[in-house]
Amino acid sequence: MSEFLPAHQTVHFCPHCGVPSTPSSERYFECAVCRYRLHFNNTVAVAVLAVNSKGELLFIRRARDPGKGKLALPGGFVDAGETAEDATRREVMEELGVEVSALSFLCTAPNVYPYRGIIYTVCDLFFVAELAEQSFTLAPREVESTIWLAPQAIDLDEIAFSSMRAALTLYRETL
Repeated sequence: MSEFLPAHQTVHFCPHCGVPSTPSSERYFECAVCRYRLHFNNTVAVAVLAVNSKGELLFIRRARDPGKGKLALPGGFVDAGETAEDATRREVMEELGVEVSALSFLCTAPNVYPYRGIIYTVCDLFFVAELAEQSFTLAPREVESTIWLAPQAIDLDEIAFSSMRAALTLYRETL
């Protein structure tokens, strides 16, 4: 990730008055002229540990970077004005073409998401839901394929994101 910059290193002008400037810290930018303050807050994302009747978890194989070709849980970013639960349902529908209903909160975990030269800090929220084995309508730009795997059989090195590895580890401890 050396070609990527943390978000706070990408602001070179005040977003309010346009004066050339540099961020005050890793947490925020404050303009020395107009005192405008821009916080570098976490982005929020969600993912679901979808469980079938055999206790297996549904994984997608990512079709693009970051983590192209690696395993991930269905999910994505929370839109403005959206609850985490609604975002989870929307993302599963967008990626797989199916609905999930009852969601149980599992945990949160920090993550980083390198995208277009910037490293975004992310707070991932994980949910668990039952999902019947069925055929999926995959979003080809996002999902290469799907696979059901027993939680204990999953090689954590195959998981695209550290936050998902943490959630899976916690989930395994509850079994």
